[in-house]
Amino acid sequence: MKHIIIAICLVISGMACQSQPQANTPTGTESTYSISGKVKSTVSGKVYLERMNDRNIPLRIDSTALSADKSFSFKGKMSEPGIYQVNIANQQIIGLILDGGETLNIVADGFNMPDQPGSFSVDGSPMMAKFNQVVAESQKFRQTQMDLQNQFDAATQKKDEKKKKDIQVSYQAAEEKYNATIKPMIGEMGTSLAGLIAINNFLNPEKDFETFAKVASQLEKEGKNHFFAKLFIQDVKRRSAGSVGAEAPDFSLVDLDGKSVKLSELRGKVVVLDFWATWCGPCIMSFPGMKLSMDKFKDNPNVKFLFVNTYERVSADQWKSTVSTFVKQRGFTSFPVILDVGGEVAGSYGVNGIPAKFCIDKEGKIKFKSTGYLGSNDAIVAEMTHWIEEASK
Repeated sequence: MKHIIIAICLVISGMACQSQPQANTPTGTESTYSISGKVKSTVSGKVYLERMNDRNIPLRIDSTALSADKSFSFKGKMSEPGIYQVNIANQQIIGLILDGGETLNIVADGFNMPDQPGSFSVDGSPMMAKFNQVVAESQKFRQTQMDLQNQFDAATQKKDEKKKKDIQVSYQAAEEKYNATIKPMIGEMGTSLAGLIAINNFLNPEKDFETFAKVASQLEKEGKNHFFAKLFIQDVKRRSAGSVGAEAPDFSLVDLDGKSVKLSELRGKVVVLDFWATWCGPCIMSFPGMKLSMDKFKDNPNVKFLFVNTYERVSADQWKSTVSTFVKQRGFTSFPVILDVGGEVAGSYGVNGIPAKFCIDKEGKIKFKSTGYLGSNDAIVAEMTHWIEEASK
């Protein structure tokens, strides 16, 4: 089965941005791997086996020359699961996710064309096969997203509201079909490294947190303590601090005028928190939609919006002036901005990426949460309206 090359940095985003142990650092019981392959084209140079190191840079751990029949092989030991790649003479790279004990067979073109990557097949790892199926489904859904977004933009220009609503319905149906397709595939990967990476990259931690928590619990039951397992468990525990249904962590922060804002003093109101930073493009892109949402509920005294500035890339003594200048220059002076200097509050809510939005109900519990920019002002207003109306009941 032919696959488009797995882009390592994309596939492991969110997990490998932390670090991976050095390849020569033993952390557990050793296991073996056996990799054999054949190149279909004439290639000049060696074939390298590389493992992503603690900075996600490929570290060469073995090399071999192609034999007369263009075949190659690697055998070795590994201390724990890891992300590897076979580098064919710096012409084609094939990503591998190894738990240990695999016997793999690779057939590859051996080169990439200017307009498309070379094809290859990897046999011998059911987990990698399932992972590649999920990647393929994700690529198909991404194309559908792009097509629908183009249609939505065209309908917006023509001010065709009926068409826009039809497109939104189509998008929701496509998303539901996509999730219904990939979730069973990911479930079949269990607690394998491929499974952990798939969960982290293709499931939504807000909507699918139950799956995250279940797998983290299973990892602990199985006694898996390799790097990726520990990172996954830690991430789930951090996210659970700000999970839907939990008590919203209290805080007391200062706004740009120096006034203190304490969350517990807003009990009885529906509170929307928007965690953002001046350097975050998607945060700023979501602001017009958030402004429209605030305007929609401006006459409701029981609804409060708070824009929690966090994770700024400046020193503490420059934080307030940086944010104040930004707000004035961009015309966001109507936003009730509060300063989470040092990111402690964001950490207590388990915020890994921004923008991150939370809706807190009148009893002080987290009713809804989301991460990222939804793509349009209409989508943001629709989400905020749904959140606030449900939390107000």
